[in-house]
Amino acid sequence: MSEAEAAHHSVDEWTRVITTNGFPADEVRSMLQKSIRRGWLEQAVLAAYELYATSVEAEELLWARLSIIAAEDVGFGLKEAPAIVEALNAQRSHFPRSGDRWLFAAHAVRLLATAEKDRTSGELGQWAMEVVASGERVVEIDDLAVDMHTKRGVAMGRDEAHFYAKGALVNPELQPRDSTWGDYLRRKYVPGWEPGPTSVDDGRPTKGGVPPPGK
Repeated sequence: MSEAEAAHHSVDEWTRVITTNGFPADEVRSMLQKSIRRGWLEQAVLAAYELYATSVEAEELLWARLSIIAAEDVGFGLKEAPAIVEALNAQRSHFPRSGDRWLFAAHAVRLLATAEKDRTSGELGQWAMEVVASGERVVEIDDLAVDMHTKRGVAMGRDEAHFYAKGALVNPELQPRDSTWGDYLRRKYVPGWEPGPTSVDDGRPTKGGVPPPGK
């Protein structure tokens, strides 16, 4: 066993657990996720049941893994998946360990295995960790973020006028938009503001926080 393998084994307690039918628990966990990724519904639900039947602790492992899969592997394929899995997890807690309790896990597995898959959220998260660790990128504090909600913004005298002119802009914005209340606030706080065609920049930080020309 290599040093890396030994370190992983010492940290991951599930490498030392054997399931009710004699499988390494970490391999069953892996099979659950790989099966859901590929849409292998029956394999996925059998792996899930193996964990459920093994112990209370392994059942918690099952739900933790389903929560991760909902964000990592299903992602924008079914944006509501994390919330649905969380709701099913909460519902199963109302029942003792029985067929009724297991039903919620089976439903969660079916939902995830049959959903369209999108791993880009996981890739985005991994990208962020990699570029920070390598020194390629770190967050940049754009000027528009230095507003009345920050110490430096207050010291610069930035107030509601600055906030409603710059900091409150959103993109992409849901359309059609009811601007009744926003128009009132901008008239009140932004000198000379008058409503016009919706104009929000593309969301990319720009020097000085000023939207590009024509935006």
